[in-house]
Amino acid sequence: MKAKKILAAVTALSLTTVVFASCGDSADSSSSTAAVTKTTAATTTTAATTTTAATEDSAATGGGAGDSAVATDSSADATKGSDSDYTPVKTFEGYDAFLMFGDSQWLWGNWEGQGEAEATKAFGVDADVTGDGEYTVSITNASISYDDPDEGLNPQIALDGDYAVGAEGCVVMCVDILGLLKGDKLKGTGDPKTDKETPGKYNADDLKVELKSIKADGQEVAFDKAKIKYGNIEDNNNCYRIEIYNDYGDTAKDSPIDKDNLAFEDSLEITFSIEGLSE
Repeated sequence: MKAKKILAAVTALSLTTVVFASCGDSADSSSSTAAVTKTTAATTTTAATTTTAATEDSAATGGGAGDSAVATDSSADATKGSDSDYTPVKTFEGYDAFLMFGDSQWLWGNWEGQGEAEATKAFGVDADVTGDGEYTVSITNASISYDDPDEGLNPQIALDGDYAVGAEGCVVMCVDILGLLKGDKLKGTGDPKTDKETPGKYNADDLKVELKSIKADGQEVAFDKAKIKYGNIEDNNNCYRIEIYNDYGDTAKDSPIDKDNLAFEDSLEITFSIEGLSE
């Protein structure tokens, strides 16, 4: 791979701190025009150790915390996803939904929706929410390690050859839908579908949103439906959020998932349904 990828594997970008009563941005769709990219799980063998530093950050700006030792495989398996398996979708007919995520070492960091005006930390497979229905958002090994010609390589990955070392645990797992909510705190004047500080047209209480499934490498991840948080949770945007886990949110006190045993190499997918949209 390119030299800058090898450098990114050793040193993760230090990002700005705005702690997580917020988290983020937006995600991907199974029933809409945005395609979901899936890759094939691979087994790694010999390991060499590299150190990746990631600095604690906010959901709105991207994130990372602490120093961590990350095991990397010296021979990447060619069956995993690569740049050619992923093409970012940055134009949306409806609302951009995305999966915000950081693992226990703040790697696999995805903090923005592809449709945001300046999406410099967007590495997901987002969904185009065009109306009531069911949608899937994800991050994949191909998307998270994509070398964007405009934005460059994701600073919050550790590379195993050309591919990202698998994720373990999580500090944040949320779905944000950009541009939806009127909100009552921020009154920006841009386009709400690209600027999350600008109010949208819906009240959170008028929408029915439900988390349907979480899949890690295609395998179902158990969760407690009663503990999932929904609505305009952050105070720095007008996004609709599904909070599955957030180290800085209410779910940290009573987690819906077994976050410490979460692990995957190729993909994390979240499917949700939404009702109440007039489009």
